[in-house]
Amino acid sequence: MKQKIQISIPKPCHESWQNMTPVEKGRFCSSCQKTVLDFTHLSDNEIIKLVSKNDNLCVRLKENQIHRNNIETKRASNFFGYIAITVLTFLGLGVNNVVAQEKPSIEQKDSRILNKVIDSKKKITISGIVTNEKDGNPIRGVAVLVKGSKNYVLTDENGKYSIEVKKGKKLVFSHVNYEEQTVKVNSTTLNLKLKKEEMLIGQVIIE
Repeated sequence: MKQKIQISIPKPCHESWQNMTPVEKGRFCSSCQKTVLDFTHLSDNEIIKLVSKNDNLCVRLKENQIHRNNIETKRASNFFGYIAITVLTFLGLGVNNVVAQEKPSIEQKDSRILNKVIDSKKKITISGIVTNEKDGNPIRGVAVLVKGSKNYVLTDENGKYSIEVKKGKKLVFSHVNYEEQTVKVNSTTLNLKLKKEEMLIGQVIIE
């Protein structure tokens, strides 16, 4: 039977997360001399595992993580996965043989197609300002990442950034205190407003 629990923080702590010392799996609070675990990016399975083993955890949560069902999920057997891979491999070999027997079409050399491929590989410089949706103030330290790569930059004290990216790619904007946004690149200027993500810190209990 799948385990299902709800958690809450009835007495939120008002200590600043930013002022705590970073440690493995969270931050250390000098006020209460405890490690505050960061639950904001954990799966339901991970949360259930941790709270089931310890009833005295101090954690950091998103507001939308409390008063909801955390449901344990079981991993499906790999047996059917192996069968699917085998079938796809067999079909793939068959398709490759057919393609290999076909003569290349002259139309594949169409200049319009070639120009489109070349254009998609061109890099453009995207720049802009990231601000707080509520008050319009610039946000420093927002990670601007090219999706699917390790290429990223951070916004400066004025919320400004500049990054090279291929046209049509997507940029991911993330910050520990704001909701993450993913935006497709369509122009050289991209200004963005991020919504503040409400966080709670305190001792977690199972409802």
